[in-house]
Amino acid sequence: MNSKIKSILSNEFVKNVFSLFTGNALAQSISLVSIPILTRLYTPEEFGAVALFIGMVNVFSIASNGRYDMAIVLPKKNGQAFHLLIGSIAITLVFSIISLLIVILFFDRLTGMFEAHIYKKIIWLLPLCIFLLGSHKSLTYWFNRSRSFRLIGVNRVIQNAGQTGVRLCREMFSNGHWGQVVGFIAGEIISWGAMVVQLFRREFWRFKYISIKTTLKSLREYFNFPLYLMPMGILNTFSTYLLVFALSLITSSALVGHYERAWRVINFPLSLISSSFGSVFYEKMNRTANRRRLYIYSYLGNLFLALLILFPIAFWGESIFRFVLGNDWVVAGRIARFILPLTVFGFATECVSTVFSVTKKNQLMLIWQVVYLIFVLGWLVTARNFDVYLLLIVYSTIGSVMYVVLAIVGFLSLQKEDKSKV
Repeated sequence: MNSKIKSILSNEFVKNVFSLFTGNALAQSISLVSIPILTRLYTPEEFGAVALFIGMVNVFSIASNGRYDMAIVLPKKNGQAFHLLIGSIAITLVFSIISLLIVILFFDRLTGMFEAHIYKKIIWLLPLCIFLLGSHKSLTYWFNRSRSFRLIGVNRVIQNAGQTGVRLCREMFSNGHWGQVVGFIAGEIISWGAMVVQLFRREFWRFKYISIKTTLKSLREYFNFPLYLMPMGILNTFSTYLLVFALSLITSSALVGHYERAWRVINFPLSLISSSFGSVFYEKMNRTANRRRLYIYSYLGNLFLALLILFPIAFWGESIFRFVLGNDWVVAGRIARFILPLTVFGFATECVSTVFSVTKKNQLMLIWQVVYLIFVLGWLVTARNFDVYLLLIVYSTIGSVMYVVLAIVGFLSLQKEDKSKV
């Protein structure tokens, strides 16, 4: 028995997951501990208005690097991977400059779309946020390639500590909107800067070998990523924030804030695991001999884990939220119960969804994402005047079924490729 435990603990895959898990655990613990304080410093309306801004930033940042960030771990030679890193950051910079020009040219039209007056000021921060998030993703994949999992974990601690620390200083800001936005940006700048410093410390010598010709050649070789993964990433991130966007149109910012906190709280423990597991799974899937077994064990293990962690929310959601967040957040607890199935099945599938990149079948996930959006958008349009809780229940059910379908398609795709190699 002891030898079996030692064998598991000495396994490289387990050690890498544990390295990332430790860093993520500390990072998420900082955010988790701060939630009861932040919900007493900021109103649901302030959470809702800023959630809309952060949703937009995340959608645009996915597109900003053409999803070349995910290609960085694939080349056999580090030189080519480094050229992909530089190319993806350059694309992000160009995208951010274009977004700044759009804000300048269409300022009145863009700000007129939002209810909160604060958007007339914070929209100028959109290009900066896009660059920070887009280039940060590329840097993370570079260090993922070099298996610097401890560094990635520490970086996430720095990011969360920076964001939370600034947001806790609510009295420094004229209103809660600024406290939320400045906190978000501060954490991104600090963690981005820390990664840039590490990149220059470790890889500075590579910069003198950078070639525009080689960079363009590498970008062309992995053009499959912007062709399929970029639109898929946009659609996937848009789907994640779809309810934020939809509820912003059909209800109040306060209800959006309740939904945002509900989604955030029940995803905190799962994102702690998925961000650790997903990074290592992607790298391991490129090297393991028995990929189907790794896929099945990973999916079922994550599904069981999600059910185990979120079980109390299903029965005592309102009571838990009232006790932890305060009396003003009972509605968030009710919403958390309704979106629980979507969270569980989404988590289990997303942990292994990088299999489509490994098998170079990104088009399958793109098709799935389009079908998913057609179903959920169709329901949201149909139910826009329905009771909001009924809207959430059906939305969650549709999403859960679609994630199960995606998991099955992922396995069949892997099975087909493995058989073709025999």
